[in-house]
Amino acid sequence: MSFSLYAWQSACIESWLQNKGRGIVQVVTGAGKTILALYAARQLQLHLAKRLHIVIVVPKTFLVGQWKASILSHQHDLGLRRDDIGWVHGNHHQAHDKPVMIYVVNSARYTLANILLQKIKNKEPVLLIADECHHYASAENRKIFSFLDGLSEEENKCYHALGLSATPQTNGFAAHLVPALGPLFYTYGFNEAMQQGVINQAVIHNIEITMTEMQKLTYSELSGRISNTSKRLKKLAPYLDKLKGLAFFYALEDLCSSKDETIAELARLLLGLYQQRRALINLAPQRLDCTFDLIALLDHTSKIIIFGERITQSEELYERLKRRYPKEVVHYHSEMGDVERTIALENYRSGEARILVSCKALDEGLDIPSADVGIILSSTSEQRQRVQRMGRVLRRQEGKHKASLFYLSLADTVEDANLLEEGIEMVQEGYLSYTDRFIHPSYDELADALTEAVLKSKKPIPGLQTLLDQGRVRNDWYEEPEVLQTWHRQATSPVKKRYYSCMRTLALLREKSNC
Repeated sequence: MSFSLYAWQSACIESWLQNKGRGIVQVVTGAGKTILALYAARQLQLHLAKRLHIVIVVPKTFLVGQWKASILSHQHDLGLRRDDIGWVHGNHHQAHDKPVMIYVVNSARYTLANILLQKIKNKEPVLLIADECHHYASAENRKIFSFLDGLSEEENKCYHALGLSATPQTNGFAAHLVPALGPLFYTYGFNEAMQQGVINQAVIHNIEITMTEMQKLTYSELSGRISNTSKRLKKLAPYLDKLKGLAFFYALEDLCSSKDETIAELARLLLGLYQQRRALINLAPQRLDCTFDLIALLDHTSKIIIFGERITQSEELYERLKRRYPKEVVHYHSEMGDVERTIALENYRSGEARILVSCKALDEGLDIPSADVGIILSSTSEQRQRVQRMGRVLRRQEGKHKASLFYLSLADTVEDANLLEEGIEMVQEGYLSYTDRFIHPSYDELADALTEAVLKSKKPIPGLQTLLDQGRVRNDWYEEPEVLQTWHRQATSPVKKRYYSCMRTLALLREKSNC
């Protein structure tokens, strides 16, 4: 094998083979799930007497191209040729006549099961690779697994499966995915991947944004109406009291079509109030101000991805950034045409643009270059989405310092103040607030001490306040003083040298004060 796998990939493949070629892998985004699956197929083939039929199911069309590209870049190791790959999606209804077939799930729901059943009935070995497998537990998508009901115990030995996801646990995981693909047998998380250098290390900056008095008043009124309406509805549907999170909202949506008109009316009212409050939180104008001011303080060479929830909001930010950074910003969202989106990503990939403003469509699966900085402009409460977004800025990139991820939240609301439900050992977290400027109590204390020392020394540092403002939102002052000294020596501009000198001083003060 001319290509070297990561140690975790080799260990995972060995465990999968010991599990008779069945199971689900939970692997952090950017660590190499696609390569894992292709080389697992290669190893499985070595154990089989007949040619293995490899079937890859993906949730979105663009992933077909990414899988084809990965196969072709490793075709010699895998023993495959370009003509060995077929695909089915949309209007491309190719016959299932290639050793490797890639299906978009929408095109596979009603045909793939019969094809696989026929292959296995003919005693031909099949490997089903379920990419982003958490998508396939729904009532429609899990039809791709219906062939399993028609297999005898002996025929079942010809079926192999590998589920891939950074976040496989979903509604129906135990009931549908595990029986179809096998158990969760291997987990490779952020800590392991960072320790082994598979993905970059990171600092998370949780930024709380202050509400205006008018926003506080509106939020309070909406919250009061939500509380009163919820109490009235729960009297008529007491089981709602036991439901939390998404389960509560799924039940609420079901009640909107209840035959009891009083229940249906209250459910619709409550759902509407929740949506109004969420819009107040997500669309707060100061999110745009915060993001705009933040980018102005970051290194002008930083590769930045901005994640939003609302297309109108991302468009407004894009137009504002485009005026400040002409030709450096591109936009990507689901309502753009295919050509527009392709051009935007190509400009970002080539480095012609360094800032990518996205809205949801970028969250999962799309292969784009690693960024130095991720900014979560607005977010849902879904941890899957947050984990996917983290992975976008953690992909391995040689010579890259620690990545920075900025998570914006509106203070004193139901919105989470922390990006992740649980901390990650290898990820540093910082806490800032934003009004019309950024505030970081620990940093500010050190910066004030440095400013005072400079004033006393009567040896001014040109642009000191600007350098300190930049350092407040960057992760450099977290570094070891020796590292910052090295960066200072390597810096080619006087401004950069002054910056790293200041950050080294702050790092020394931090160590001294244990901040």
